[in-house]
Amino acid sequence: MTGTPSRHRVVATIALLGLVVGSGCLTLSPTVTIETTESTVFEQLSVTEPWASKSVETTVTLTPAATTTNGVTQLVVIAESGSTFDSTTIDSGQTSVTMYLPTNQNATIVAVNAVNGTVVERRTVATDGNKLF
Repeated sequence: MTGTPSRHRVVATIALLGLVVGSGCLTLSPTVTIETTESTVFEQLSVTEPWASKSVETTVTLTPAATTTNGVTQLVVIAESGSTFDSTTIDSGQTSVTMYLPTNQNATIVAVNAVNGTVVERRTVATDGNKLF
């Protein structure tokens, strides 16, 4: 029975590698770049995983005023193709949220006040990293 956990790990690792290889690409040490100077909504974006396949898991940190004073209720990520890549609803007072960005390309993150239908702010975001295949 002592060999069972390591066997499970090996099988899980092989399955994960198969999924990553099957998805077409693997990016190690992904990075996210956003200009937050003079932003009233975004404080920073940071990568949460050491690798990415089709998307980069990212923590979006908002300014304290983003959801209160500025009324942001939704964030939307728009890919270079113009289609919605990810979106999430945020609550008043919330200052961080996990979102997914397209790997190795630019995107636009849009902060929306869904109550009155206005765009509060939009920023260009770039993801990069060491693309293996």
